[in-house]
Amino acid sequence: MGPSVRALLAPRWMGQKNRWLRASRAERITLVLFGVFGLVFWAFLFVLFAWLVDTAYTVEVFGPILTRRLLEMLLIGLFTLLCFSNTVTAVSTFYLSDDLELVLSLPVRPETFFFARYIDTLIQSSWMMAFFGLPVFVAYGLAYGADWTYPLALLAVIPGYVMVPTGLGVGLASLLVRGIPANRVREGMVFVGILAMVTVAVLLRLLRPERLMDAESFDNLAAWFAEFQVPVPAFLPPRWTVDVVEASLRGTPFPWVELALLMTGGVAVTAVSRWLTRAVYDEGRARAQAARTARLAKAGWLDRVLAFWTRPLSPIARAIVTKDVKIFVRDPSQWSQVVLVGAIVVIAVASAAAMPMDFMRGPFGIYMREGLAFGSLALIGFIMSSVAARFQFTAVSLEGRAFWVVRTGPVQARELLWAKVWPSLVPMLIVGEVLAVALPTVLGAGGFVLGLSIFSAAALAMGISGLAVGIGAMYPDFKADNASRVAASPSAMLFMVSGLVLVFLVVGLELIPIGTVMYLRYQELSPTPLHWLGIIAPLLAVGGLCAAAAVLPIRRGAEALWDRELPNS
Repeated sequence: MGPSVRALLAPRWMGQKNRWLRASRAERITLVLFGVFGLVFWAFLFVLFAWLVDTAYTVEVFGPILTRRLLEMLLIGLFTLLCFSNTVTAVSTFYLSDDLELVLSLPVRPETFFFARYIDTLIQSSWMMAFFGLPVFVAYGLAYGADWTYPLALLAVIPGYVMVPTGLGVGLASLLVRGIPANRVREGMVFVGILAMVTVAVLLRLLRPERLMDAESFDNLAAWFAEFQVPVPAFLPPRWTVDVVEASLRGTPFPWVELALLMTGGVAVTAVSRWLTRAVYDEGRARAQAARTARLAKAGWLDRVLAFWTRPLSPIARAIVTKDVKIFVRDPSQWSQVVLVGAIVVIAVASAAAMPMDFMRGPFGIYMREGLAFGSLALIGFIMSSVAARFQFTAVSLEGRAFWVVRTGPVQARELLWAKVWPSLVPMLIVGEVLAVALPTVLGAGGFVLGLSIFSAAALAMGISGLAVGIGAMYPDFKADNASRVAASPSAMLFMVSGLVLVFLVVGLELIPIGTVMYLRYQELSPTPLHWLGIIAPLLAVGGLCAAAAVLPIRRGAEALWDRELPNS
C-alpha cells in the first residue's frame, strides 16, 4: 500500500479514533456494551457451529462427506453475500460518498483513488467473513483436531477468497452505474437483497432444517444424505477454499493448484475491475447526480390518506408527519424494509406452527400450550423492539443536517417527537397484534391468553415507540448517510437493551394474572375479590409502566434535543 493510498484512507481511521477519544462517558459505556454483546453473539455462533460440525462429523461412514457438504454450503452462501455486499458498498464508496467532491478535486492519480476505494470497500464488506466465518473455521479445526498447518492454510486462502467478490462487486457496480443512476442502483440492489434474504429465510424455515440432524425422521439414510447434495462449481473460490481447507484438516495431499488459483484469482479480478472502472467512471459519476422521481409522493390518494390519518394532530405536527411519510415512500431503502418485517412475522408464525404439539395432550396439555403461548410474548416484544430500532429510533436522526430548519421553526420539542411517534405507531400495532393473535391461535391457547396477548401488544407498541423516539432524540446522528447505520449504532443497542428490559418487566408482571387463572382453572374454583385483584392490578401496572415508558423518554429526549448545538451544514 503506497503512501498516497494510506493518506486517502487515513481520515476514516482517524475519524474512528476520534469518535472514541472525544466520546462522553455514557457514549463510551454504550460502545463497550455494544462490543460485549458482539462478543457474546460471536461466542453463540461458535458454540452453534461447534455442535453442528461435531454432530455431522460423528455420523458413521458419511461423517467427513457431511462436514464437507456443510462447509461448501456455508462458503457458497457467504461468497454470494460478499458479492452482493461489495456491489452495494462499491456504489456508495465510488459514486455516492459525501467526500468525493473533495477527493476528486485533489491531485490524486486514478489508480491511487481506485485502490483506496477498493480497500475501503473490501474492509466494509468483508467484516462478515471475519465475524461469521471465523467461528466456522475454528469449529472445524476443533472437530478434526487440526495441527499448526491449518491456521497457515487459512491465512493463505482467505485473502484470495475475499478479494474475488470485492473485484466482482466493484466491476459490476461500475457497469450498472454506467447505465443507471447510482442512487437507483443502490436502492434497487438493496430491495433485491431484501427480497432474496426474505425468500431464503422463509424457505429455510418451511423446510425445517432441524430435521437434517435427525436421521430417524427420514425413510432411509439415502434420503437423509440427499438433502446435502449441493453442486459446487469447480471454478469458483468456494470450491478452491474447501479443497485447501479440507486437505489441511485431513492431512491429505495439498492442492497447490487450487491455492494458486485463489492467490492469483483475486489479483486478476481486481486488475480487470480496475481497468473497467477507469473506463466508465466519469460517465457513471455524472449519472450519479440524477435526482430520484417522486411519483408515489405526488399521488392524490396518498394525500387523502394522510389527511385522514393526521386529523387528530395539530397543524404543525400534521405537516411533520406528512413530510416524513412522503420522504419514506420516496426512498426504497426505507420502504423496502417493510418486506423484511413481513418476513419476520411469517417466519415467527411458521416456526410456531412447526413446533411438535403431539406430546401436549391430556389433562395438562392445555396448560403447556398456554404457557408456551404466554412465553411467546417475549418473542413478540423482541420483534417489536427490532422494528422500532429500524424505523422509530432513527426518525430524529433522519432529519440530517437540515435539522436546523425544524429547530428554528415554530414547533415545540415534544410536539416534534410525538409527530415522529405517530407515523410508525400504526404499523407497530399491526405487527404486534398480528403476532399476538396468530401465535396463541396456532399454539392452541385459550381465550384468556389470547386477550392477554392482544392487550400486551397494544401496551408494548406505545411503550416501545416512545422509548425508541426518546432515546433516538437523546443520541441523534445527523451526519449518518442512511438509516441502517443509525440502527446499527451503539445507542441503538442501548435502546434495544432498554426495550427488552421493558418487555421482560411486562412479562414478569403478567405472570401473576396468568398464574392466577391457571390455578383457578386447575382447582375448578370461582374467582374471589382477591383473585380479581391479582388479575386486574398487574394489568393496570403493565398499562402504567408502558405509559411511563412512552412519556418519560419523550420528555427527556425533547430536553436533550433542544439543548444540542445545530449540526454543521
